[in-house]
Amino acid sequence: MVIDVFFAQYADEKSCKEFFKQKREGRGIWCLECGSTLLKWIEKETRWRCRECNNTLGLKQGTVMENSNLKYRIWLWSLFLMSLTKKGFSAMEMQRLVGHSRYEPIWLLMQKIRIIMGHRDDKYTLDDFVEMDEGFFEGHRKKDKLDGKPVKELDRQVKVIVAVSTKPVEVSEQKEHRPKSKAGYVKMSVVNGLTNSDVNYEVEKMIRKSATVITDGRRCYTGLKDICTKHETVIVEDKKEVSKVFPWVHTAISNSKKKILGLHHQVNDAYMQNYLSEFCYKFNRRHFGEHLFDRLVEAALEKSWYKP
Repeated sequence: MVIDVFFAQYADEKSCKEFFKQKREGRGIWCLECGSTLLKWIEKETRWRCRECNNTLGLKQGTVMENSNLKYRIWLWSLFLMSLTKKGFSAMEMQRLVGHSRYEPIWLLMQKIRIIMGHRDDKYTLDDFVEMDEGFFEGHRKKDKLDGKPVKELDRQVKVIVAVSTKPVEVSEQKEHRPKSKAGYVKMSVVNGLTNSDVNYEVEKMIRKSATVITDGRRCYTGLKDICTKHETVIVEDKKEVSKVFPWVHTAISNSKKKILGLHHQVNDAYMQNYLSEFCYKFNRRHFGEHLFDRLVEAALEKSWYKP
């Protein structure tokens, strides 16, 4: 949707609330108590009431907005703005754009939206040929206060498993100085360590067993032969040639690092997964165009942000 059309159509709280109501009714609603679909909308209470058991269902209940006191206008505008650009916005920029007086509620709102982006991508697994590598992202946190000493800032390396599905490009379509494969979908998962068990656990969630996984010679990948149909190990002696062997996984790591550094400057390591989930969500839907907003709204209304 074009930006001027959107803000003309959803300029006030009433229109934004009606938007969410119509979307939820379009998806189908039912009583959480008895399962009945015979519900009546009560405008004054902003909720539906079941005709069978008299139980009620709030408009925000069961969505990313659950337990939030923010206005519907702020939620809808934030969903639209977060789907508007490839790079996104910082919480401070979003606060200014939606016209809210406090930073913390907007920061939390954006974290919730990033979480449901991750939940949406968890439904899908990678297939075909999969490039896999590990990335080290700069995390940032405050050291716990001990013995009355001042709190110190710590920079930490956050370990991330990155996988990108690829398909070979037809010989007739190959171009000079371009990869001989095209990227499909990307997944990124923060891990505590890079042991065999850590990697195997993530791979079982991220990749289908039928996939062919290509990695470097790091020892943590030796157990993949028991999980995937085929595991290829490629050891590249010349560092300059690495980008030719693993073009897409290194591009994903590089681009996500640049986005986090350029947009957010520093990210607490406890929330790194949320920012990576946002990057993956937008990368995997890079061809959706204006339909990205509709898909994000659908994900936001599917279930509460705290339910995996």
